[in-house]
Amino acid sequence: MWRVARAWAACLRPPVQCRPPGPRSGSRGAATVAVEPAAGLADEPVATKVLGLAPGQRVTLRGLVANEQGCLFDSCAHYLADSRGELDLARDTAQGGDYTGVEPMGLFWSLSPAGMERPYQRLVPKQIKTPMKVEVSVHQGHSQPGTIPGQVLAKANVERWFTAPGVRRIRLKEGSVRGSLFLPSGDGPFPGVIDMFGDEGGLIEFRSSLLATHGFAALSLPYFDFEDLPTVMKDLHLEYFEEAARFLQRHPKVKGPGIGVIGTGKGAELAFSMITFLPQVVAAVCISGCSSNTVTALHYGELTLPGLRFDMSKISISETGVFDIFEALDDPVDPANSHCLIPIEEAEGHFLLVVGEDDRIWKSSLFAKMAVERLRQHGKDNFKLLSYPGAGHRIDPPFLPFCSAKATTIKEALARWEEKNGQKASEAKEVKLYAQVPPVEKMDASLSTLGNCEKLSLSTNCIEKIANLNGLKNLRILSLGRNNIKNLNGLEAVGDTLEELWISYNLIEKLKGIHVMKKLKILYMSNNLVKDWAEFVRLADLPLLEDLVFVGNPLEEKYSADQQSSWVEEATKRVPRLKKLDGVPVIKQEEGEEGEN
Repeated sequence: MWRVARAWAACLRPPVQCRPPGPRSGSRGAATVAVEPAAGLADEPVATKVLGLAPGQRVTLRGLVANEQGCLFDSCAHYLADSRGELDLARDTAQGGDYTGVEPMGLFWSLSPAGMERPYQRLVPKQIKTPMKVEVSVHQGHSQPGTIPGQVLAKANVERWFTAPGVRRIRLKEGSVRGSLFLPSGDGPFPGVIDMFGDEGGLIEFRSSLLATHGFAALSLPYFDFEDLPTVMKDLHLEYFEEAARFLQRHPKVKGPGIGVIGTGKGAELAFSMITFLPQVVAAVCISGCSSNTVTALHYGELTLPGLRFDMSKISISETGVFDIFEALDDPVDPANSHCLIPIEEAEGHFLLVVGEDDRIWKSSLFAKMAVERLRQHGKDNFKLLSYPGAGHRIDPPFLPFCSAKATTIKEALARWEEKNGQKASEAKEVKLYAQVPPVEKMDASLSTLGNCEKLSLSTNCIEKIANLNGLKNLRILSLGRNNIKNLNGLEAVGDTLEELWISYNLIEKLKGIHVMKKLKILYMSNNLVKDWAEFVRLADLPLLEDLVFVGNPLEEKYSADQQSSWVEEATKRVPRLKKLDGVPVIKQEEGEEGEN
């Protein structure tokens, strides 16, 4: 699929080498492992070879990488050395582990959350300026996934880059359009493409950046949950996408006359609409998309396409606790839903439809066949269908790690809670959505239904940002421990009611915005990243704060390492109203007693 997408332009540039292509190897004893190139593009293959083993020796090869939040992902495969004591992953068969067979890139695409991490997390780069660093190691014997491997025989480090020297990244704020434009090195002009993803929202740049390394001027286009765009995916207006298409088409580095669009999920559905209604768009790659409008209405001038709805009663839960929403979307073939159809037969450009036949998010394989049949009925042959057996919903550039399930949405988590508790979440005073499988990644707009909730638990998920608390007018206790939250933005929505905030084991370094919590009495925020007194003193702005747990922050660790009393003294001097610090009552001497002594 990815290589077909590259073929949009005849003047495609050759792959750009990110670093000198020499092998990087490490050794322990006689064995060595070499990975070549040691630094290269993330969508290009590497060659992995092991030398210096005994003939027929049993070894396990492992891959290990940490994402931006420090979560570990690993992979492993079992091999037997040949008669010369060598292994070549392009030739030799994996006997077991995370995959079997001849898979030269298996250690990379099979990376998944390590045993101590939360399952079903996606290993997707959020920063494209730095490489994904993978450690490849060789271990004695065959060890199973999730177990302690045998003795290390050799190691090598590999850098997988999502950009290349000379690629320019330009943040956009052109009219209403937001996003990032990636331009290849050189004078151009280059074929232009708009890149969109699905209902996860925000700005996702890795695919656009890779497209630029292969000769495309690529615009990563968010359409909600980014900067001043709507925070949730409400009704969409095609005029926004038209403005983006016009901007890209007219850019001096872009070769006309038309541009392309690539989209996944909801992004693919928008690609269908863009090539149908916008003359600037002459090619569309639709990955796991539906040719009917879904979920939200799409407006364009006086035209409105309503969205197909999801029937939550049709959602099932697997034995592993994963939501299966395969049957939940309204049937686009039903005549009652004909008003949701995108008239793709009116498009003059070319379609590339890409689907996985084991997609359990929705019936993308069926939707693609429906789109092909509709085009043929209107005498069109402007399409190509790529259908992959065994593949799921998210089809990414080559060699990126798979993920067997998408993140749980708040809406899905609430449906599960209601089924378990036999109560409407909108009427409950306490709602527990902790440790969802797969984990929750976004606090989405469905939280606004919890108007009666006084205590909400979203701990032990993968949430990165506090959001959508506006409707929780009665919230007193909020539990967000063990997530990936980096700041306190978003708490202002509950500043007038929140009395307790439990937010330990996150990634918070700055306390900006904490002052809005005028009723906060209890703050548990151990094991975060606060390291400066300048941040700590912001807690003095909380007039009712009396119970603070701060252990495990760099600031506390620094002072407690000298002597325990110095931390307590320094902390209570700056926040004098505290009655309890790190679980211990704060004992203060009266001024009179101090005078007598």
